[in-house]
Amino acid sequence: MPISFIEPRQPHHAAELFQVMNDPLLYEYVDIAHRPATADALRERIERNASGKSPDRSQDWLGWVIKNELGHIVGYLTATIHQDGDAHIAYGIASRFWGNGYAKIATKQLLLLLSKNYPVQRFCIIAERANTRSVLLAKALGFIEETSDIERQKNELSQSEILLHKHGGLV
Repeated sequence: MPISFIEPRQPHHAAELFQVMNDPLLYEYVDIAHRPATADALRERIERNASGKSPDRSQDWLGWVIKNELGHIVGYLTATIHQDGDAHIAYGIASRFWGNGYAKIATKQLLLLLSKNYPVQRFCIIAERANTRSVLLAKALGFIEETSDIERQKNELSQSEILLHKHGGLV
């Protein structure tokens, strides 16, 4: 099993993180609009979000890089913590590192970190149903699929998306 760790995302990560986020395979199930145009544009985005708060201050917007045992960035994690106690998390790993366990290890670290530092009631992952890698990872971490129409509407899910969730608190 590889060793990985998460580190808060900082502007100095932009050039190396851009290489990960520029991987076209990451956008098979994610809107290409999330792909930064350049490393400088990514650095500016990181700087804009440095406060860790949404513009209206109602949400915590948090980001980390995932590093491997050599200290190289292999992916990223984000968390949006809502006032209702839901924490929506997302992850991306450069395709050349898929299947090595980095996402699973890093996401476990993130769940623990958020549980200790934020009043999270529920962790949520929204994924395209066809994105079997992401869905299987979430299920391996103990997330279950939410099927209620109320939750689907609350989270503005498309017909092709699913919401997976797990209770907060210490994991």
